[in-house]
Amino acid sequence: MDDPTRFEQLVKFRAPTGLSEAIDGAARLKWQSKSEYIRQSVIVRLKADGIDPRQFAGVA
Repeated sequence: MDDPTRFEQLVKFRAPTGLSEAIDGAARLKWQSKSEYIRQSVIVRLKADGIDPRQFAGVA
């Protein structure tokens, strides 16, 4: 489960119901929480865009 002491800021976003359900299903397939799935997806996308997220947030 997510350790609340590891994260300094909460980032919220809105998504259509269908997208939220898709995220939930994909997260379950990987045995992750929705939050962890979204976090990992954002990290992957940042890296694909040539941005090292560790430079900004100390993300492992």
